[in-house]
Amino acid sequence: MSEPKNLKRIKTGLFDRSLSLTKLAIKSGAGIAVSGLKGILSDSDTKDLHFKILLESQAKLLAKELGNLKGSLMKVGQMLALYGEHFFPEEVVRSLKTLNEQSPTVDWPEIHKILKKRLSAELLDELDIDPVPLAAASMGQVHRARIKATGEEICLKVQYPGVDKAIDTDIKALRSILGMFKIIPTQGEGYEQLFQEIRAMLKYELDYERELHFTEQARELLKDEKAFIVPKCYARYSSKRVLATSFEQGVNIDSPEVQSLPQERKNRLGESFSWLFVHELFHFRMMQTDPHFGNYKVRLDESGDDKLVLLDWGAVRNFEQDFVDSYRRMLEGALTQNREMMVEAGIAVGFLRPDDNDKLRDSFADICSIATEPWLPPADPRVPAGLVDGKGCYLWSRSDLPSRITQLATRYALSFKMRPPPREVLFLDRKIGGVFIILKILDARFPGHKLLAQWLQRGP
Repeated sequence: MSEPKNLKRIKTGLFDRSLSLTKLAIKSGAGIAVSGLKGILSDSDTKDLHFKILLESQAKLLAKELGNLKGSLMKVGQMLALYGEHFFPEEVVRSLKTLNEQSPTVDWPEIHKILKKRLSAELLDELDIDPVPLAAASMGQVHRARIKATGEEICLKVQYPGVDKAIDTDIKALRSILGMFKIIPTQGEGYEQLFQEIRAMLKYELDYERELHFTEQARELLKDEKAFIVPKCYARYSSKRVLATSFEQGVNIDSPEVQSLPQERKNRLGESFSWLFVHELFHFRMMQTDPHFGNYKVRLDESGDDKLVLLDWGAVRNFEQDFVDSYRRMLEGALTQNREMMVEAGIAVGFLRPDDNDKLRDSFADICSIATEPWLPPADPRVPAGLVDGKGCYLWSRSDLPSRITQLATRYALSFKMRPPPREVLFLDRKIGGVFIILKILDARFPGHKLLAQWLQRGP
């Protein structure tokens, strides 16, 4: 696949962005029309082939334009790639994943011009900035720099101009495009909740002063945990649209270097990642809810003392103690197959209503029960035999649990008109889905039931 071309500038104006999307919609409509004409004269197999070819070409077109537009449109595309693995056709997911792998960068003259507006000449003179970006993302890109006076290596995350003002328009336009591409339905209460959640998360992520605060808080909370590295923040070189943090060396979680590690080292990384998730929820009540691969690095150590580098604390959500306690009871009920506890906690969390009938309550309990599979004792009959090794460790890489949950939840929703989950759970579910995917990529194997049971027994 060819490397993406650098962008001379970002299309920041609403007119420019709308025009790009309009052109995309016209191309999409034309493709669908041609496919429809071909379908009239085709047999069933040929129709399927035409649709697959059309879907792949349309998905590539969508991914390319989202990458060029950057901002919330590209961010949503990345989220769809990460969480759509079990819901969308493989042609769509494959194309959207290129938004993570080959995001086009913005040329240095444009980035330098942005920096000069956001930092004073005095501050910029204190830095030696590498014009070649370390990474390009949806909302901004990162440049390595050196503080001349001290020699410290830092990263400057520079937000693209105009992305904050385009969120509402972008999301509205994206819903129309996704509907035209026939990729996902865009109507219904559930999808309205989805897009509302995305909108709220995007606004949080664009506030770099907020991210600086949570990065410093996370650094303090994890200072005694040797398995993690949280970058140091440099408030002097930061603002609402620029964030300066220490440069931290590491490789990607899905890199060949990590994939080729001995099994026991991958297990430790997976267990550390799970430990962090459980602590974020039950202890810190402060969770980074965007488990994108680019937000983590692994610092390899020849001694086997590998560490997880936690790069991004922009999409942080706090949880109230009452919510955490209720969620804890729901998990404990699922693990012990205590239907009454699950239902009571499900009502407290907001999944169920007090007047829901027994059939609805039973279906909810079924979903809770299957969702806890990786955290059950290995001898529990609910755990498929092929998903546990000889040491009683869950085999994440072999599991199709998300697909099974989706199938069950879909039947549940269609049969009983399941209402969308509470907003707190939408944030939490995104993290849970990301944790599963990362543990699957790591091929992690560890006794998850012991890790979670400690917290359930500990209580508030």
